[in-house]
Amino acid sequence: MDVRPLRADDVPALVDDLWLPFATEMGELDEYDALADDGHVRTNAMAYRQRQFADDDVETFVVEADGSFLGYATVSYTESPPVFDRGATAKVTELYVTPDARGRSLGTTLLDRAHEWGSERDCEYAALSVHARNETAQACYEQAGYETRYLKMDRPL
Repeated sequence: MDVRPLRADDVPALVDDLWLPFATEMGELDEYDALADDGHVRTNAMAYRQRQFADDDVETFVVEADGSFLGYATVSYTESPPVFDRGATAKVTELYVTPDARGRSLGTTLLDRAHEWGSERDCEYAALSVHARNETAQACYEQAGYETRYLKMDRPL
């Protein structure tokens, strides 16, 4: 098993093997996150990932075993607004492990690598958002030392 940064030629496999299942799973958890039914989801996801890949303030790590991806995490560098007395944050924007690979600490391994990346960039904090109904992910994050600081709320207009 290897944890490594995403390479440009990995983007199609990331989208097909990891992101689409992740996005589908999140849409099933809550219709708020349901994918568009316009026939362009994959194309748009590919373009988005290509832009992320070119951004020096974003890194995606993949877990690979026997030529297959088992999970990924994306982390971004975010400066704190100058009005706050805190440093930069490494924001974990996505973390997913395939259902068959869960329970093997791969999520923790990916979090650790995201934290290392943030530390290498002198980030003071790591942060992430997790769906309120995703209790398994919440338990993983709490075990890794994350605490709830904010609650996001929304409503239809």
